Amino acid sequence: MDSLFLFQFACFIFMLINAFIVALSHLHVKWENKRYERSRWMIVAALIGLAIQYVLQMTFGFRAMHDNLGAVINILLYTPCFSLISIGIYNIETTRANRRKMILMCSGIYAAIIVVFCVGISLHHSLYIREGLYLMLTLFCVSVFYCIYMIIQEMIRRKNMLETMAATDLLPYVRYSRASVIILWLAVLAMPVAICSTTLLYIVGPAVLLALLFFNLTFIALGSSYIPTEELLDKEEESYALARTKYRYGGALSAKQYDSADSIESLQLIPDERRDFIQKSLDDWCANLGYKDCNVNILTLSRTLCISKNELSQFFDQCLHSNFRIWLSEIRLNAAKKMMLEYPDYSNDIVSAECGFSARTYLYRIFKSKEGCTPTEWREEQVANAAPDDKKQD
Repeated sequence: MDSLFLFQFACFIFMLINAFIVALSHLHVKWENKRYERSRWMIVAALIGLAIQYVLQMTFGFRAMHDNLGAVINILLYTPCFSLISIGIYNIETTRANRRKMILMCSGIYAAIIVVFCVGISLHHSLYIREGLYLMLTLFCVSVFYCIYMIIQEMIRRKNMLETMAATDLLPYVRYSRASVIILWLAVLAMPVAICSTTLLYIVGPAVLLALLFFNLTFIALGSSYIPTEELLDKEEESYALARTKYRYGGALSAKQYDSADSIESLQLIPDERRDFIQKSLDDWCANLGYKDCNVNILTLSRTLCISKNELSQFFDQCLHSNFRIWLSEIRLNAAKKMMLEYPDYSNDIVSAECGFSARTYLYRIFKSKEGCTPTEWREEQVANAAPDDKKQD
């Protein structure tokens, strides 16, 4: 067996193992977010498609015959597989409407590749379609760049939205976003080279495989820490939620009326009486330990208080000169400090869970950013400062 066959066989085994791991993780972490589960099976299907591509290459020896012949088969199978992975990433980030647009665009580009392939075969009566190969490769690169552009745009939009509307730990999301972008950019740089040159395939191929493994592991890890914030992004879901929320003067409004009311609110200052009411509602919510829910966001808070989301956002901006995320982080930080002073034997894990932090690491990062030290160091400092005061009293 030659080195090319062994390399293709190794890639085939690698793809099957990765597909098995991603699929099997469904049994370990069956996440409630349907978008995440949909993305999981898209990625599994893409990995199986890549494995099939290597089987075809080994069976018929397209790549062994000629680089151009192997490149034609690669483009025909890489394009839908790459599109599936991209749509799987994009599916978690975006709304249904934007997802449909991306599916249509990727399908259109792949249809164009098929047309070029069929025309090339009809003209040359073989798989050696010559100039058709370069047109197929161009369309493949267009598909890749389009997917990357759309995903990056959606990641930026969603991150901005989560920073103002959610109060959970964004690090898992950031890690997932970075992993996604890394694998996509590596595909952009490596795929055209690997498709057209067998010699360079041995160099860039392992790098792409390692990046794919890194992405899959990050995707699986995301399943146990990803907070379902689909409602923050899905306009249809948000409109439905707003339609069910009571308006500030009583009575339910339709979604259209509610949007109009929120638009009017955003142009006006909140009256003093209304400010006092919102502040009291927030104080009561904190007194009832509402901040302990690590999944709370501005929409769930809006429903609990029967105050519109836009009005709450406006209150944080006008009266507190802050936003929901910063405000809730400060509430939780103060609660954590109080708990550590009152119950010095409590571990940081217990404190983070009781104060609404999604993980101990999130509590650490909040302390680092606000106090410049870890929770343990802050606790020790408080004990050290309290000791001289006790001696003075004695």
